Formats: sequence, structure tokens, C-alpha cells
Amino acid sequence: MRKLILFLFLGCIQQSFANDGVFYAIGNTLVPLKETTIRLKKEILNLQRKGDWMQVDIYFEFFNPGPDKELTVGFVTPPADGDVSEEEAKHPQVKDFMVMADDKLLPYKVARMEQTGFKVSSKVASGYDFVYYFTIRFAKGVTVIRHSYLYKGGGSVEAKNEFDYRLTTGTTWANSAIDDFELNINMGDDSYFSVPASFGTAPAPWQVAGVGRIAKNAFSVPYMAEGGAKLKMVYLRKGMLQLRVAGFKPTQDLGITFWQLHNEVNLWCDKTVKNDFGNMMDLVWGEAVEDSVKKLSDNQLRLYRNLNYARMGYDFKDEMLKKTFSKYHWYIPDPAMKLENVPDYYVTKELMQLILAEEKRRKLN
Repeated sequence: MRKLILFLFLGCIQQSFANDGVFYAIGNTLVPLKETTIRLKKEILNLQRKGDWMQVDIYFEFFNPGPDKELTVGFVTPPADGDVSEEEAKHPQVKDFMVMADDKLLPYKVARMEQTGFKVSSKVASGYDFVYYFTIRFAKGVTVIRHSYLYKGGGSVEAKNEFDYRLTTGTTWANSAIDDFELNINMGDDSYFSVPASFGTAPAPWQVAGVGRIAKNAFSVPYMAEGGAKLKMVYLRKGMLQLRVAGFKPTQDLGITFWQLHNEVNLWCDKTVKNDFGNMMDLVWGEAVEDSVKKLSDNQLRLYRNLNYARMGYDFKDEMLKKTFSKYHWYIPDPAMKLENVPDYYVTKELMQLILAEEKRRKLN
């Protein structure tokens, strides 16, 4: 019986600028080092956002055509990075970690890499990283492994939340692919976020299970030059985003991002149409908001006055309003939606009062 070492990686998100934000762990999958026998036949990956944390639940089916193998498996995660306290950096940003092989929960240990004796490339992990490690026996035939844990996402001046998950390691098994891959992403009701447009050369066949919409066109991330990773915006009113691929060979990893408003507003609609809210930052963060409101046209005032209703999904009877808001990914008219108790999605009560006052002033003049 041969012993191998496998790793599940949670690599660091690299910071472009010092102290830009807080960066924690990146989710991952089982990763063998130079495995040539065992195939990854099936993977069902479920991701569910829980505030700043991501719940990860995974189902694996591995096929071993040869004799039994006993493998030491390591789950590597870096300490907290960025603008975090010294105490936070002492602990892995993973909790409720569990692994089950063939219906049996496995014991595991947690230690710094430098304390385990594992030897890995510095490109994979450092001695300062944490590793959860345990032993799994792959009998001849199919072995089912289930995995569950939560990891903390990151944030920055550009993104409210970033949840990264390494998919490319699934290609390091004997078949260099995941024969049957399924991904289910639940980011919560009324969520608007981006995902990769592709995991290779072909467009990713994303589908919405529930009520929502996927943008038709892809874009490069706002603070990167053209040629960066292409993303697509997704709006989920209720339900999940799904991806199902046979013979999945990803060359790009998964990144799920909730953008800060100054980026998000530019991603509300495709670049092929006019965005009527390009000056929104002046109304939200400007130093002279009242003056900015006075500079708006009559039509702009009306659009801003109805923005919260549109974001809620109100089915406008006015065809101009309906046509205008239909350009935006998050607008899905709901005939059952009433006007009562509209949340302050983008236009605060204070800003609404300024808009109403300006409209009244123009009527009097």
C-alpha cells in the first residue's frame, strides 16, 4: 500500500495596494500531487453565502482502478492578511471544518505547515500557513468523500465582498478533468454580483435556477486594464446560479464579487446602452449634493425618484419608465409588487426629499 500526500488549497488573495482591505481565505477542492491513478469522476459543489462567510459543501466521487491507496490529505489555508489584527492572523479563517469518507467522519489535526514536516513548493504554501490534515483510504472502485466548512471572504475599496475558490486543481487527478461537474451558488435573495464569464476558452454555461437574470455581455474588472479576466453580472431575485459541465477542465478559478457602489453602478447595464445613473456618486458621496440635484434634468429627477421602486421590481404602468429601467440587469417587473414600504436601495430619504423639493421648485417657477 502506497502513501501519497494530497492538498486542498486556500491560497491568499494578492493585494495590489497596501492596506487596501481585508483578505482571508480562498476555498478549494481536493488536490493530489502528481496523482496518476485515481480519477475524479464527479463533483457537486454547493456554495452558500452567510454574511461575510461562505458555506462550502462538496460531494466527490473518485475512482481507483488499482489496488488500495492510503493518502495523507492536507487542507492548506493562509492566515488572515491585509488590514487585520495580530490576533486574527494567529488563526485560520476557516470554521466548522468536517470531512467524511464513505459515511465516516474523519479525525484531523491543524498545525502550521512548518510544524507538519510536509514539503511543498513556496508557490503553493509557506511555513506560516495552516494545514488541516487527515488520512483517507481509496479502495479499489469508487470512494465517496464529502466535505463541509465555512471560509471568510475578503473585501477592499473596490469590492464589498470577494469569495474566491480554486477550481483548477480538479484537473490534477489522473483524468486531468472532472468528468461530471456541478456548481450551485446561493448568494441570497435579491443579490447582484459577478462571476467569471469563462473557465477556459468557451463561455461558461451559467443558468439561473429560480428568478433572476445573467448579463449578456462580459466585461473586464473596473480597476484592471482591458485584457483582464472577463466577468458577467448576475442578478438573483430568488434561487441559485448553476453550472453543469461534462469533462470540466478549468484553466481559471472561480471568483464571486459584490462590488462597491462606485463600481456596481457602472455595471448595472451593458456598455452597449446608455447608463442613466452615471452621475450617481455625486448624489451619494458628493460634497455639494443639493447643487448636484439642481443640475439634474427633469427626466433625471424623475428617474432618480423612481429608482428605488425599480430596484424593488415595481411593474411601472408608464411605458417610458418601464423601457428605461428594463436596460438594467436587476430590473425584473413583478405585477404582484406593491409600492408600500419601499427600501432605501440607492436613494436615501434625505436625497429623496431634495429631489422632491427641486421638482416642486421647478413647477412653481
